[in-house]
Amino acid sequence: MKFLIKDLGLDAFKALVEAEQQAIEFKTVTINEANYTASTPVIVQAPQVNIKNQKAFKLWQSTNVIPQKQTDYFAIGIKVLLGDFYTDKARLLADLVDNYAAGEIRLTLRQNIVIPFVKLDLIPFFYQELKKLGFADPGYNKAVDITACPGTDTCNLGISSSTGIAQELERVIKTEYPQYLENKDLVIKISGCMNACGQHNMANIGFQGMSIRTKDKLVAPALQVLLGGGNKGNGTATFADKVVKVPSRRGPEALRRVLNDYEANTNGKLFAAYYQEKGEKYFYDLLRDLSSIDNLTPEDFIDWGTKETYIKAIGVGECAGVVIDLIATLFLESEEKIEEAKAAFENKVYSGAIYEAYRSMVNSAKALLLSENISTNTQAGIISQFEELFVDTKKMDLGCSFSDLIYQIKEQPPTEDFAINYIKSAEAFLTIVRESRAQEMAKRI
Repeated sequence: MKFLIKDLGLDAFKALVEAEQQAIEFKTVTINEANYTASTPVIVQAPQVNIKNQKAFKLWQSTNVIPQKQTDYFAIGIKVLLGDFYTDKARLLADLVDNYAAGEIRLTLRQNIVIPFVKLDLIPFFYQELKKLGFADPGYNKAVDITACPGTDTCNLGISSSTGIAQELERVIKTEYPQYLENKDLVIKISGCMNACGQHNMANIGFQGMSIRTKDKLVAPALQVLLGGGNKGNGTATFADKVVKVPSRRGPEALRRVLNDYEANTNGKLFAAYYQEKGEKYFYDLLRDLSSIDNLTPEDFIDWGTKETYIKAIGVGECAGVVIDLIATLFLESEEKIEEAKAAFENKVYSGAIYEAYRSMVNSAKALLLSENISTNTQAGIISQFEELFVDTKKMDLGCSFSDLIYQIKEQPPTEDFAINYIKSAEAFLTIVRESRAQEMAKRI
């Protein structure tokens, strides 16, 4: 969506949204709060606990325990390294919150866990039990708590490692800047590519995975350093500036320079104010020499978290390694969308039923276009390409143009009669395109 808004402009995008909203049948929905059970904290006596390292406990308590709005209750934040949360620990954690909190955990935007409704006298017990699970690291939502997408570990869109550099930067902060264990002002985020799944462009300090090419046409992993982004806390936010691109192995040194300069010049300012005062050019000059590719070492061609020489390879996205019959899968998805349309119709949500039927027809058309090795990028493109290739050429008889068939949703209000007829049209269209595909496959045998 961010790329669409960039192409169209915000005002044009808003106009399109307003036009689409005319298809929404119910503009408001009344919610009966009585139908939703609120969290119910347990009443239990706190077990006896003997914590030997009181200093470690006090640090954890200062960074990971948050007073709630509800009197006498606290939330416990769990810092989950890279967001990796495994089943064996999940079951033990579930038992803990069932028996000593409110049977509820919340997963956060920064890849962490929150346990709400913990009584004050149970906090030492929770620390003891979480420590057994490896979930008692201090620094929840603080500078040392770095958000990172999977990067090249599992996503084929990843250009360079996110998790490897995240672990190294956390190590740097813990060992060289321990004061940042309690600093909640500084937010660091990392993404393995421009798609920003790690939200690097909304961080005070962000890193985006890239690559660099030497004069000898050798390729090394790199990081775009972004500075100055963040949530202002009043409903507004600031996008970070792209400052400089450095080889990935120099990422930790870039962080050190920024933090050292911040320490020397902050005068009590928050990082966002410090960045705005200094400006993008100041930081470019501060980091510029790190961007040089004239003095790369063999280590610079090995990404963080790996032992092999870097190879730039971009695929088609997360979990994209499975080879499947894509056409057949798209037809099955079209069936599913029709079933979802019927379910919405039964629930009298006619606008939802119409939309799912529309999605089914677009999906079915896409399947047939892909069978002809025609790339499809947008719904409007799919509709126009299908019209041109199959309807205008008389390869397929729909009794009308495909545009007239599918774009009825622009002309008709979301009534019960229109919804049921539109669903029937989607079913008939799926049957036609499937038969066309079957006939084409039979010719090839």
